Amino acid sequence: MHFKRILSALFCVGLLAPAAFADPGDMARVVTQADIPVDCVSPVAVRKIDGQGKYVSPQGFDLAPGTHTLSGTVAIDVRNCGVELATENWIAAPLEADFEAGKTYYIGFDHSSANRSEWQYVIWKVE
Repeated sequence: MHFKRILSALFCVGLLAPAAFADPGDMARVVTQADIPVDCVSPVAVRKIDGQGKYVSPQGFDLAPGTHTLSGTVAIDVRNCGVELATENWIAAPLEADFEAGKTYYIGFDHSSANRSEWQYVIWKVE
């Protein structure tokens, strides 16, 4: 009985998600820190899912199937990209996408345009 109360309390405060017990084939997988073979796409750290603050593993996390919005922080890597970095602030719209169960989505931040208003979160690969 005591164990059930602890689990219930963890669910209520969001420390233990129901997805933790889901079959991995019933979830979509999201990876944000993989080696990105695409020029001008940098890794991201997801900090919000559907507008809610989250801390998830950059090596990969499970996401319930359906449409979701993701946003976070970016460590822009310009080593293989001709875009110069400026110190001005910019804000990119969150990525909104439909995620399917059983697939892995690789997310990055495309900063290939000289026009910073075109920089955006992208899915650069789906497996």
